[in-house]
Amino acid sequence: MGAEGDKGAGWTTMKIDPEIFQELGVRDPEELKREMDISKRVRQVRKLLKDDSDNIDLQLELGRLFIDGGELEEAIKQLKQVISRDRLNGPAFKLLGTAYAMSNHEDEAVRELSRASEIIPEDPEVHLNLGGVFMLQDMYESAARSFKKVVEIDPMDRLGYANLAAAYDMDKKYDEEIQALKKILMFSPEDIELRSALSTAYFNSENYDEALNHALCVIELDEKDPQAYCNLGSCYSAQNMTDQAIEAFQKATEIDPDYSLPHTNLGSLYATIGRIEKAIKEFKLATSMNQSDSLAWMNLYSCYKEIGRMEDAQEAFRKYENLMNQGPQEENQTNIPGGVSSTGQLASGGNLDTASPGMEELTS
Repeated sequence: MGAEGDKGAGWTTMKIDPEIFQELGVRDPEELKREMDISKRVRQVRKLLKDDSDNIDLQLELGRLFIDGGELEEAIKQLKQVISRDRLNGPAFKLLGTAYAMSNHEDEAVRELSRASEIIPEDPEVHLNLGGVFMLQDMYESAARSFKKVVEIDPMDRLGYANLAAAYDMDKKYDEEIQALKKILMFSPEDIELRSALSTAYFNSENYDEALNHALCVIELDEKDPQAYCNLGSCYSAQNMTDQAIEAFQKATEIDPDYSLPHTNLGSLYATIGRIEKAIKEFKLATSMNQSDSLAWMNLYSCYKEIGRMEDAQEAFRKYENLMNQGPQEENQTNIPGGVSSTGQLASGGNLDTASPGMEELTS
């Protein structure tokens, strides 16, 4: 290195992935710094409040700091004090509702955020957070109404449209979901996740031509995405383009040999065309990679039963039954094109393996 005056010249500052710290059992320095900054500001605000105890802005800031620091009970207590002094303080109701939502008190969150929406109806964050709580309560129609208010207030709010699309998707209102997704794509036409979600929505609305067009667009944007090829294969399958579907699913397995979904999809497709032995092979591969794939186990049971391998069929059914008794499995939330019936045909309906844009964290 050069002289002391040149100290630092030529050095490169490296950024370490926060997950590395977790693996080492060490706190991420950036997160520690954030927590220290919050604690420092809390001390400053408390000191200022000693000299100016009636300052509402400082009281609200303290409540917000408690939320940011994860001290939700303190935040709730602080914000209730503000509201007891000012029953028309919209920001206080918004923050209180947010704190309730983050501490899993959803009914209270709805109450306080609804009150905030009456006092400050033009604040998009209030409606965004209220919609988020409705989503947590599976009240998708109410959530959609809240998210619609967000985009009415700000027609450029991408997050509002994304959440609106998610609410419509959960409520199975696919035509409305498509319109919401198209709005977001105006801002980000090459966003792969959005384009994939639009393909899914078209698929669910049984508009397979458009679903296929957008699935092909996703492949053009990223030809190394195995999930994109799974979705493409599902679109081909829905249009009875069997050879193209098989090719797409096989391409997904080439890109990611440990990805179980294309094997489940291939198994379903082979069962549909009566190639039961090949279907069994694919379902066995899928379940070896993902023990929680309940549909693959159920399809494997059906295939074994169809060719008279009853002992194997019962074992597969036991695996399926055990998974059902355990409740929903995170790995088993993939949507694949139908299950195999006892005749080896695909069950009606089916979805692609892509979720619509989900909710972001509540904003404080």
